[in-house]
Formats: sequence, structure tokens, C-alpha cells
Amino acid sequence: MKGRLLTAAEIAEFTEHLVLEEWSAATVEKYVRDVRAFAAYASDGEITKETVIAYKKHLQEIYAVRSVNSMLASINCLFTFLGCTT
Repeated sequence: MKGRLLTAAEIAEFTEHLVLEEWSAATVEKYVRDVRAFAAYASDGEITKETVIAYKKHLQEIYAVRSVNSMLASINCLFTFLGCTT
């Protein structure tokens, strides 16, 4: 993935996309919470593959594997929505 900044507008569009795709309210809330946490982690610069790997390592220090995978699924869903590839 090339470096890019994640904007509040993109997060809002992602949220709207999930709602329009009729995802459950709880799932939308969880995905948006996970994406905002990632955005806060990466707030100092561009989002790159290296940023995502570092975030994954950060999460692994705090959470169980199942929780980490769930959070990464949220971020991967965002990247798919944005058309980002590795």
C-alpha cells in the first residue's frame, strides 16, 4: 500500500457505506471504533504497509489473538472500501 493519510471524511464515508450495506448497528459501531483507534495510532504520518504491521504488533502486546484479528478485519474492510492494496 502506498502511503496515504486517513481523513475524518473517509471514516464518515466508510460509516455510511456500512450502514447502507445494512450491517448491524453493533458491527458498524465496532468497525468504526476500530478504524478510529487505528487512525489515532497513525495520526503522525502516512499510512503504509509498515504502519499496519507496527499497529498489529502493538495490538498483539495488549490483546488476545482473537481480538487482534477482529480489529484487523475492521481495518482491512476499510482498506477494501478505500480501494487500497498492499
